[in-house]
Formats: sequence, structure tokens, C-alpha cells
Amino acid sequence: MIRNLSEYFKPELEIFLDTVSYKRIENVNDKCEQELSLLCQDNLKAMLSEDGVRIIVTRTLMFEPEALFALNVSFGADLKFNERKVEHEWTEINLAEEFGENGDFVTGQLMSRISLLIGQITSSFGQQPLILPSMIAKKGKTE
Repeated sequence: MIRNLSEYFKPELEIFLDTVSYKRIENVNDKCEQELSLLCQDNLKAMLSEDGVRIIVTRTLMFEPEALFALNVSFGADLKFNERKVEHEWTEINLAEEFGENGDFVTGQLMSRISLLIGQITSSFGQQPLILPSMIAKKGKTE
């Protein structure tokens, strides 16, 4: 693991909205109250290019049983290597895992935008907004 991952990239980065998908689910037949579980899944993809790395972070929300809505939001960032690129063989590194563990300098910014957009979208149907933590859910950890 590269603990000082941010030191291998230039401080400038380009952040962009990648995808948004919202589907309202109407359960006309379910008039009785039922218990719902909100499932939140985070996914991080990292793609290596000659001069940098593209990170895409996706958060998917759905209810079990299926109800209310299904929502998917992705933000991405393009990072450019600095002169320290030559210190590692980047093709041999699992970049998604690396950024998941030590990439808070970029994933934190992406997750903040994702959390904000989810809050705005979920408040659009007249209910309280759904505000979720702006950090990537780590494997094996439930909070």
C-alpha cells in the first residue's frame, strides 16, 4: 500500500459528474405499513492512462423489499502524475484498492458531491432529504 498516494499526483484535478439515475417506485398494492431496509453500495473504479489515473466513484441506493426509489450517482476525477511517477510500476498496482484505502484526498471530494446530490434528489419528492456519510463504505465494516 502506498500511504502517501497524493504525493504522486499534481495538486490540480478535474472533477466531473459521470451518471445519475433515479427511478421512482410506486407500490400501489402495498397499502399496509412494512419495514424497509435501505441498501447502500459504493463502488470505486480506477483506470490508468499514460499520464494519470481516472477515478469513478458510484453510490447505489435501493430498498429491500423494492419500494420508494432506486438511485445511482457517480462522480469522477482525472488525476495527472507528477515527476515521482517513475517510483512505482503503476500497471502492477491494484489502483481501485489503493485509492479505496489511501485515496481520501480525492475520494473524499467525490463522496461529498455524491452525498450532496443524493440529498438534493431525495428531497425533491417532498420528504426529508436522505443524508448519508460522505465516505466510501469499507468492506467488512457496517455502521
